[in-house]
Amino acid sequence: MKGIILVFLLIISSLVLGKDILTKTNPRTYQINVQTIAAHNGIGTSKTDLFLAHLGSNQYQKCNQNKTDSLAKIIHLGSAGDSCIYYNLALGKKLELGKKVILQNEFFIEVADVSIDFDAIDTIYPYDYCNPNYEKYMGSNHPFINVEQKQLFNISELIWANSSSILDYAENCYLYVAKTFKYGLPLSGFKNLEFTLKNRMGDCGNLSSVFITLLRMKDIPARHLMGFRPDGTLHVWADFYMANYGWIPVDITYKQNYPNGNYFGNIEFENNGFIVQRGIGHEVSVLETPMRITGLQTYTYQVTYTKEHKASINIDRKVTCQIKNIGIK
Repeated sequence: MKGIILVFLLIISSLVLGKDILTKTNPRTYQINVQTIAAHNGIGTSKTDLFLAHLGSNQYQKCNQNKTDSLAKIIHLGSAGDSCIYYNLALGKKLELGKKVILQNEFFIEVADVSIDFDAIDTIYPYDYCNPNYEKYMGSNHPFINVEQKQLFNISELIWANSSSILDYAENCYLYVAKTFKYGLPLSGFKNLEFTLKNRMGDCGNLSSVFITLLRMKDIPARHLMGFRPDGTLHVWADFYMANYGWIPVDITYKQNYPNGNYFGNIEFENNGFIVQRGIGHEVSVLETPMRITGLQTYTYQVTYTKEHKASINIDRKVTCQIKNIGIK
């Protein structure tokens, strides 16, 4: 009986310590329809391993309903609980699917603007590094995150020396990256960290990589958030974890573009979008040879052909979004 009481007290204690500091406002539900066409051109046949973005629930959004194509297989993507849609498509003139296949997927996602109540953070708690969840979002993830990069490490030491806490350090890193680096090379894909540091320039994903690296250099769990907006454009931002409080979203790019704005813990949905992946460089094991997916905001694929030099695969993706419900909380 004493053991039961002790466990109960521990549970109550953890609930008291764990404060919900994230507030959601302006909730609305979107219906998202994604049509993807895979077409085989040329003679022979092809086998295509196709991976599509899949929308699910997380602390920022809620999936109320989804309808995936009958050929789809949902597989895990990373360790945060995300997933992706996988297809194994055999295409060719004499095959069952023919030379073209149209794939349809539909999602109903509830989203909101989110903000962090920093006044509710009255105590900075230490991290429990025995918790395996922290390991997922700490350390290096080459070539995008390198906690041993000497130039950036020296900068992290200077910022740390002028910060009063973990939270203060994270905000100072946010301000440093937004002020020091320029936004550029949009849609060019994730660059390695060295490229971004050398050119002092990067797109949203690369600027987020610098911020995340700075935090991980001080053993603060941090990760990329990847997604797409209702208009189909792509975006990447970040969040970092505070013990007993949870994840805090940060958008370096918007601070860089709009210096007078506050995007440290304040995210307007239309600026950012639906989240399809948390973290970067996830490995999927559904294939005979494991494949590493850097970021899956839309789709990625690999093809094998019977006659490769005379055949090709074209992938076309169309996204339509419409608001189905607007609520006030």
